[in-house]
Amino acid sequence: MNPDKYYWSNRASIHHMERLKDYLPKDKDPLQILLSGVPRYVEHIEEQVNSSDGHRRYDLLIEYDIYHPSHGVYFGCRSTTLPEFDHSIETNIALEEWNAVLPLALRRLNNVFPEKDFSCRLRDTDNDNDRTFWPFWISLHEDESPREVGCVALRILAAAYRDYIDGKGRDISIPDRKAIKYPTVRTAFTREAYESFLKRLAANVAAVSGLEKRDANIQTAVSMFETLLRRMEERGVLTRNVAYEYAWNLSKDIPDVEFTALFKTFFEELRLRLGLNTAVKVPWKDLIRLMLRHDETPFKEQVKTLKAQYDTIVRIREWIVEK
Repeated sequence: MNPDKYYWSNRASIHHMERLKDYLPKDKDPLQILLSGVPRYVEHIEEQVNSSDGHRRYDLLIEYDIYHPSHGVYFGCRSTTLPEFDHSIETNIALEEWNAVLPLALRRLNNVFPEKDFSCRLRDTDNDNDRTFWPFWISLHEDESPREVGCVALRILAAAYRDYIDGKGRDISIPDRKAIKYPTVRTAFTREAYESFLKRLAANVAAVSGLEKRDANIQTAVSMFETLLRRMEERGVLTRNVAYEYAWNLSKDIPDVEFTALFKTFFEELRLRLGLNTAVKVPWKDLIRLMLRHDETPFKEQVKTLKAQYDTIVRIREWIVEK
């Protein structure tokens, strides 16, 4: 093989091959495979299931095509038609059987991976050759481990096939794939993040306010927060970062502990201004979606545990309550 001809394919494949290093042939390193083109398909079969009629074998596997790195690493079910049977007929039966297994498989996948929705990830094959057929396949995301996601999912799929063949799980309704509800994307340093903070601020104020003062207290709290941002910008404590929709950078001279003290002190002043007997909770999860350090590194929620010295708190209170 002329290595120059496949330079870009090989270059794009190195990353995927590294992810699959545990499943590569033991006698070859990734570069040898890419330069020789053998094997073209790097695969790992996690489990195998025989169809009830004995006409097909289902391989539950992870696979990667070194000639098509843009496809990425993927996993799913490969149906192989056994000798002496008509492949075109078996392909249709394999697809019908997968559609029957699908409700059970989908329920179990989503149960085991509660932060993922596999109904959005099932993909249809676009080829049928060499007496093999993929009823479906799933791309392995870049942040997903082949072992911890791919192999676990394949074992779930194999069990779903076996249970269906044994007559189990056949009363589960078929999901409507046309009505996919895409998961809400939680962003940071955006208008959505800013509005989310204000909603949480309002909710926290409402939770400790009497009904008759609730609306007025919420308005005061939002106004005080906006005033705080403006004053901290004027002091140089915070700088609006225009590279984002809604983000503020902490000054290089202000350490994390003073950042924490700033907002703890602000919320204490807010409690006093509103005449509340109970503290207003600081919505740290939402707050850190708006604030960055001077070098644009984000804060972690653990920043809330930092404790400032008394003189630091006094100095910061003067920033907040200045006239």
